[in-house]
Amino acid sequence: MYNFAVCDDDTDFRISLEELLKDFFSNRTLEYSITSFDNIIELDAALKKGAPYDLVFLDIMFKDENGIDYAKQLRSRNYKFDIIFITTCKEYAVESFDASPLYYIVKPVKQEKLSVALERFLEKNKPSYICFNSLGGTIKIKLSDILYFEIYGHRVVIHKIDGTQSDIRGTLKDIETQLPPAMFIRPHRSYLVNTAFINEIAHYNVKISNGELIPVSRSLYNKIQLEFVDYLAKKELFI
Repeated sequence: MYNFAVCDDDTDFRISLEELLKDFFSNRTLEYSITSFDNIIELDAALKKGAPYDLVFLDIMFKDENGIDYAKQLRSRNYKFDIIFITTCKEYAVESFDASPLYYIVKPVKQEKLSVALERFLEKNKPSYICFNSLGGTIKIKLSDILYFEIYGHRVVIHKIDGTQSDIRGTLKDIETQLPPAMFIRPHRSYLVNTAFINEIAHYNVKISNGELIPVSRSLYNKIQLEFVDYLAKKELFI
C-alpha cells in the first residue's frame, strides 16, 4: 500500500491531480490511498500525528507559506518520504534542490510528465524482499532471487536463481498484487516470470537466463511482448 498526500490550495487542481493518479494506477495491481490538504498547516498536523506518507505532492506558492521552505523543514526533521514539487513557476527549480525533491513539475500537469515522476518513485521504492505463506509458516524471499512462479497441481512453486524451490500458499493472482509493477509479467495462466531474467520472447516462449523456456499463451503473446519492451525502455531511463 502506497500512501500519497496532495497539498495545494487550488481545489480544482487537487481534484485534477487525483484523477491523473487514478488513471496512472488504473491498470496496475497496486493498492494506494490519496489524502488531500489545501494548506501546509493541515498537512503538518497530519504528519505530527504519524500519518505514514510515502510521497507528498507539494505546491510551492501558498498565500502565507512557501512549499520549498516547508520541505526543507521536513528534511531537517528527518522525514524521508519523497516530495514532488508542483508549481506554475519554473524559476524555483534550482532552489528546490536543497529539499531533495524526487521531481519538479510545472503546471498544468500532463499525464506524461506525471507518469515519468511516478515511475521514478516506484522504481526507487520497490521492495527488495517479500513475505509469503508456506506450508511451514511465513517465508521471506529476496525478489531478485526469484526466477518465476509456477502453478503446480494445487500449489504455487517459487523457482529461484540458485536452483532451489519453495512451495507457497495462494493464487498467482493474489501473488501478483503483492509484487512491484512491471517487475513480473504473466505470459501464461500457470506462470509469473521475473522480467529481469528474460533474455528473449519468441515463438510463443519466454526464454529466461538459465535457459528454460516458459510458454506464452497465444492470446497474450502481443501483450507480453509490449510489456517487455516497455520494461526495457523504463530500465534504460533509470540507468
